[in-house]
Amino acid sequence: MNCLEKFIFVTLLSLLLFIAPVVAQDELPAILDYYPNCAYQIIDNAKVKVTTEQPFADKTRLSLLKKLRRKAKSLGADNLLLIDKKVKIDKNRAATHGFASPKVASYTVSYQAELISQCKVNNNKDQKLAPYDHHGYKVININTATTTIETTYSFTPPIKEKLNHPLIVNKELSLANGLYGINIGTSYQQVVDKLGDPSVELFMFKGERVIGYGRNHWLHFRSGRLVNIQSEMSILSPTFLNKIPLRDFFDDTPWVIANQIMHRSLLSKAKSALVGDMQLSSKKEIVISDQNNSLILYFSASKSHASGDITYILDDFSLQENSYITSSYQMDNRRKTQFDILGGALSKLNQEQVIDFQSLTSKLEQPIGRITLSVNSYIDIYNSNLLVEVKNSELVSIQLLEELFNLDNYYPKKEPWSLGDFVQGKSITELNRFFPDDIYELGNAVQIDSDEFQLTLWFDDYDGKNMLYEAKVTIY
Repeated sequence: MNCLEKFIFVTLLSLLLFIAPVVAQDELPAILDYYPNCAYQIIDNAKVKVTTEQPFADKTRLSLLKKLRRKAKSLGADNLLLIDKKVKIDKNRAATHGFASPKVASYTVSYQAELISQCKVNNNKDQKLAPYDHHGYKVININTATTTIETTYSFTPPIKEKLNHPLIVNKELSLANGLYGINIGTSYQQVVDKLGDPSVELFMFKGERVIGYGRNHWLHFRSGRLVNIQSEMSILSPTFLNKIPLRDFFDDTPWVIANQIMHRSLLSKAKSALVGDMQLSSKKEIVISDQNNSLILYFSASKSHASGDITYILDDFSLQENSYITSSYQMDNRRKTQFDILGGALSKLNQEQVIDFQSLTSKLEQPIGRITLSVNSYIDIYNSNLLVEVKNSELVSIQLLEELFNLDNYYPKKEPWSLGDFVQGKSITELNRFFPDDIYELGNAVQIDSDEFQLTLWFDDYDGKNMLYEAKVTIY
């Protein structure tokens, strides 16, 4: 290497050493406007909240969306789908500015998102719009009606060698032949004999027994008769749905109408396949009725990236009696008593006493629902926050979650859950005095271990504080 070549080499090396690295301005996961047209995986559900006097300000909205994206990144997600937003006025937290100033209302604003892993998109045509776009603005609105009827309920543990999951060949959905050969008016036992053991059983609606197969088939019974079949129940939160084991046949949404119309079919195809002049209503519905029953098809809007044209895609259905009116949710008026019982149970565990499972469940009284996990394990639902997992007739865990049901229409304000000294919504600073010395802290979780159990507490950023939103007691 001659002198000139050495000079050039040293000069280039010096430049490389002193050039600052280029860093991407935004490495956070993106919020998607559309559901991916591929089998994406939901890694987790995340929720962020803030209390503010300016709930509709851009600063409030953008700050929450950034928190969600940071949380998604910390959990290894590739993208986010915004699924819910709530704005609530907090009358008890109104502020005053100056001695003679009137009170200024305080609001709680929250966003909820599905954190998803990346998948290979088949195409970008006719993608289903997400409930909220990447700016955090609402795209689709769904409403439900309610009524009031009384009911009683009871559960018996599954006692069998194997769950009955029969092979189902019939995929027809129609007024004449019902769903998979199950007609409106069929008895509960006949349905179970034909479709097999349900994944979920709910007694949370007045006058109704509801059973679910996977996460997309919900059958409603009154007085032992089938009165409604629907593919979606808006009252069930993503947190609840993710607790239900997937069932291949049912969660593949196999139903077919008129041998042509399927889940995610276009409105144009539905109109050409159906007899008569079928028009989409202002609620994005097509209603097909006979003398006794109605089949309601629910569509959502989808916008083409290339042309900007809006098409309509079939998402869900409901097959029901013409006289059917949605039942109201039964208020869980035993909440406080149930939480007090759990506090007593945790106190026993801290004193190295054994929890008697039969005694605990008898004090909690009858659950309002059950999720079957396997032939010998299940999760009982006691209220809108409380789950108890059981395996081989022994207590496995007690879980207190932020919200199992979307209940704003029923009672917008209710008491937070509690587990002894640990109360939902309390900050980690407030609860610190109840922690033993040997806790294990990882990120937003605090873990307390003993020989008999493990208590895990999850905290989330809320108004600048880490607030408790979830707890789980795992029994060894």
